Amino acid sequence: MINIDVLDSSTVRLGSIDPITGVVTNIGNSEYNSAINLNGATLNPYLNHYYIGSGFNLLTFDMTTGDIINNVPISGPLPSASFQNLRFNPSDSIVYGMVPNNFYSTYFDSTIMDFIDVLDSTQILFGSIDPSTGQYTLIGNTSYSNLYTLAGNSVDPFQMVYYYSAVDTFIGIDLYTGNPYSTVTIQLPSNAIFENISYSCVDTTIYGITRQNYISTIYDSLLMENIDVVDSTTFRLSKIDPNTGVVTYISPNNIGFGGNLNGGSFIDPNTLTFYFSDGIQIVGVSLVSGLVTSSATETFSSGAFAFNMMRNTQNCYAAEKIRNNTTTSVDANVNSKLDVMLFPNPAQNEISLKIDALISNIEILDFKGMVIMDSKEEKIDISGLSQGIYLAKVYTQNGEYFMRPFVKN
Repeated sequence: MINIDVLDSSTVRLGSIDPITGVVTNIGNSEYNSAINLNGATLNPYLNHYYIGSGFNLLTFDMTTGDIINNVPISGPLPSASFQNLRFNPSDSIVYGMVPNNFYSTYFDSTIMDFIDVLDSTQILFGSIDPSTGQYTLIGNTSYSNLYTLAGNSVDPFQMVYYYSAVDTFIGIDLYTGNPYSTVTIQLPSNAIFENISYSCVDTTIYGITRQNYISTIYDSLLMENIDVVDSTTFRLSKIDPNTGVVTYISPNNIGFGGNLNGGSFIDPNTLTFYFSDGIQIVGVSLVSGLVTSSATETFSSGAFAFNMMRNTQNCYAAEKIRNNTTTSVDANVNSKLDVMLFPNPAQNEISLKIDALISNIEILDFKGMVIMDSKEEKIDISGLSQGIYLAKVYTQNGEYFMRPFVKN
């Protein structure tokens, strides 16, 4: 005989968050009344578009106004109308992702006296999607049996590789061919998971949170047997070598916060900070020390209660691919085989270039892709630059070029 609150309906809208204060701000007044698919969201920083799946449709939000400017059904060459684990690649402005294709068998159910379809198997293919039409295109014909998880995915825009976690396996997919680029076992102790993956263009490293569960064995008097239960859990900022699967801890100790997989993670290239949400707080961890640099409770207005699928615009902005498409000889002027070193990184007053070729000139680009310096010397004075992330675009005298990111402290 009391009043109770019952969830009647919910809405989704685009918002932004201040990672230092935790304040979530609604962008515009547009609301979407259907559920979103937590298997994928990405953004295009050049068009200021945010893309997210809603089951069988792909939505496009305008990041300036918050308006839904496109809502199209997902379609392609397969019967499946699903395109998941979306990731925008800033070096070619294409959205990539996974296409699950389910196969069903028909059985006669004697209970309901009717035929029913039962999921028999699933193949997972790789492709790209046009957000304006919802039409996806398969890339290659490799079927990936390793299921992807909410642990995360990322793109290396320089080497043109899409990475994703399949629980205990870390898989790289060649963006040009759709073929496996690397498949390695994630090297972690028992009961540990590498999740909340983010690729950093500053140091070309894949970061994430290592969740380590510690197990105790107790005797269950009801089951009359010993069972394993989680006793405690620790979390550390870590990095993974995608060629070997070796995970290296950055945090010297437990940081005390675990990632919310729906919340996502991102890297601020200007402060070298890894941000993630644990569902209640947004936490910043230094990429250098692995220590928590900030934590703030997420606060909302207008009855909102969650901030999910975080993505940011600055990391990897204006990145350019350096690995050639050997099947089509695309970007033949980009040379990734040169013995090149740009140091120190991060730098404060000067950067130096070591290269086994004669250079023509070096352009320094800001994170928006604007050329702000041009030099013909292999040592460049950067003391006048503001702190942040920059790109060095080096041209050789035989017409080749390559890109290297660096940080100005």
